[in-house]
Amino acid sequence: MSDMMMEMLGKAKMAADMYKTGQITREAAIERIRPYAEAFNAKSVEIAKKYNRKPKKFSMAGFLR
Repeated sequence: MSDMMMEMLGKAKMAADMYKTGQITREAAIERIRPYAEAFNAKSVEIAKKYNRKPKKFSMAGFLR
């Protein structure tokens, strides 16, 4: 995983933790997680095409659980 993806993942995890503890709203958490979700989905599609498989998409609800 690239440094940029690791940085986005860290920010996304922090936003999810803040949402779980009630420090930010769901909408604010989703706004902070969105860049990671978009990058994850793009990479997933790229890998799926390479191996002729169906991509496993990022689920915002699953990530916030």
